[in-house]
Amino acid sequence: MKTINNRITIHVCTKDRDMEFALLLQSLRTQIFENWDLVVLDENIKPIAGNHTLVSLLNKIKLEGHGLNIIKNELKLGVCNARNLLIEKDYFDNDFVCRLDDDVIAEPDYLSRLLDVINSGYDIASGITPALGYPVIKREIKHVRPIINKINIDKEGNLIEHKDECGYGYNESDIIKAHDFRSCALMKKEVIKKVKYETNLSPVGFREEAFFSFRAQWEGFTIGIATDAIAYHIMAPTGGVRCDDYAEKVNSDDTYFKKWFKEETKKRGKLPWEK
Repeated sequence: MKTINNRITIHVCTKDRDMEFALLLQSLRTQIFENWDLVVLDENIKPIAGNHTLVSLLNKIKLEGHGLNIIKNELKLGVCNARNLLIEKDYFDNDFVCRLDDDVIAEPDYLSRLLDVINSGYDIASGITPALGYPVIKREIKHVRPIINKINIDKEGNLIEHKDECGYGYNESDIIKAHDFRSCALMKKEVIKKVKYETNLSPVGFREEAFFSFRAQWEGFTIGIATDAIAYHIMAPTGGVRCDDYAEKVNSDDTYFKKWFKEETKKRGKLPWEK
C-alpha cells in the first residue's frame, strides 16, 4: 500500500504574463505549507529561460527544496489542451495536485486552507478569487471582493443560475459544498487520473471548469470551497481578452456546453451532483 506523502504538485500554464507569473511565484514562496513541487507549462513567445526575474525566482524555489519541471510548449492549442498536457507531463508522484492560474497572488495560508477542505472529506477544494480591479476601474475596496462560481443547470442543458457569488453571506471559515470550482483548485491525484479537461472547446476554453467539475462528480468525486482560502486575481491588461473574436468563441463554447450537458445527463440518467 502506498504511503500518503501529503505533498502537492502545483500545475501552472503561463503565456506572456511575466509580471503576473512572477508575483504568483513569490506568493508560492511565502506559503505556510511548504511541501510542494512545481510544474510549469511555458507558452511564452519569449521563453521563461530568457527572463532574468523569472529564472531567479525559479532558482530560489529549487534552492528552497521544491521540485521543478518546466515544459516548453510550442503547439499552443488552447487552455484546455495545455492543462491536459500538464497532467500528462507531471512526473512527480505526489498525492495532491493544485491547479493555479498564472495571474493570481495566493495568500500565505492558501494551500493549507485548501488542504483543510480535502481533510474534511472532499476530493476537490477551491477557494475564492477576489479581483484586484479591472484595468479601467480604480482599485477601491468595493472592487476587491470574494468570487465563487455558482452554476445551476437542468437536465435539458438550460442554465437556471449562473453568476459570480460574492460571498457576503458566508463566514470567513465556511466550507461550502459546491457544483463546480472557480479557476484554482486542489485535488486528490486520483481525480486527474480519471478526469481530463474538455478538448472540443475553442482556445479560450470557456466553461472549462464546469466540464471538469461535472465530469468529476459523475465519477463520484465531491467539491468543497473554503471561503477563507484567497488567491487574488490580478486582472491586469495582459489577463484580459486576447483575441478579436473572443465573444464569438465564448458563445460557441457555451452552445456546445449546453448540448454536451443535455446528452451526458440523458446518458447517465442523473445530474452530476445527484446520488
